Amino acid sequence: MSLQGNETPKVSVTGVEVACPICDTDQPRPLFWTKDYVFRCSDDNFRVNRCASCGCGYLSPRPSREAIASYYPPAFYWAWEGENGDPDWSTIIQRRQGQLLEKAKWLEGLSPGRLLDIGAQKGEFLWYMQQKGWEVEGIELDNQVPNPAGLPITYGDFLEMDLQEGSYDVITFWAVLEHVYDPAVFVKKAAKLLKPGGKLVALVTNLNSIQSRFYQADDYPRHLTIFTKGSVSRLCESTGLRLDRVHTGQEIFGGSLTGGLVYFAKRIFGYSQPDAMTEWRQFRDPDLFWCRWRGKDSALIKLISRIDRVINRPIEIVLDRTGFGQILTFSAERPKHD
Repeated sequence: MSLQGNETPKVSVTGVEVACPICDTDQPRPLFWTKDYVFRCSDDNFRVNRCASCGCGYLSPRPSREAIASYYPPAFYWAWEGENGDPDWSTIIQRRQGQLLEKAKWLEGLSPGRLLDIGAQKGEFLWYMQQKGWEVEGIELDNQVPNPAGLPITYGDFLEMDLQEGSYDVITFWAVLEHVYDPAVFVKKAAKLLKPGGKLVALVTNLNSIQSRFYQADDYPRHLTIFTKGSVSRLCESTGLRLDRVHTGQEIFGGSLTGGLVYFAKRIFGYSQPDAMTEWRQFRDPDLFWCRWRGKDSALIKLISRIDRVINRPIEIVLDRTGFGQILTFSAERPKHD
């Protein structure tokens, strides 16, 4: 029995094969098969590979460029707000206050200037930095996303937009590059838009973490690329940026190690890999995974869940501090003299 999903799926596989989206090398090392366990937009299977050259992970086969939009239901944009969705703006900001504070720390020491946030979502970070004196602009790739505060957000394909080169002090990608088809092309264009000495900040997920490598914690198939410190370094070098900081930690987005003990218990005692993963990754009823056995309350599963949380918290702190946490944030600078 494979606990991870390495076996080739018995159902038909749809999608397109691609080379590595970071270095364009076509030397995939297959890791495991996965599917959309979160929103269940299809029953298609997708393979996660590690690039033999730069080390990043990437989905191949993956949804086509034309099909990928169908994997972003309206619930994707409101999942953070819970089942009811669509709260007022003050509530949205209040719920994200800690996250916004941590994002802003990556800009500490910089004088307010022009900020471009790519993948701006509803504009929360734009609003927050605007309050701190920054001149803000946003780009959102999906026009389904609402703009409750009426912030300066342009909708569409960033790669097709005509923007002035050398005009921004800071460009941010918060949990964006893992979603796009061509992350290297995105970063290359962003690098050109920065002023000399300007800073790029990006948050991605880290393949060299237990969560990504063994727990399938990435949001497949919306996550098309899973990064590593090595591939981030190569990406910056190839786009003319100087990498100045890499950090793994859960200050901005969660990347908890908890759940693995419950998952393995359910697999060992009879769950199939898809059934266990479906319970774990769905977000509408957390108790389905943490407190129940096949839908029925289970004192044993609740006990295992408590043990899981106790033993994993100190481990994930160590992993975050040593660079093996799931959430990886980095900053890079455009050299003042290219």
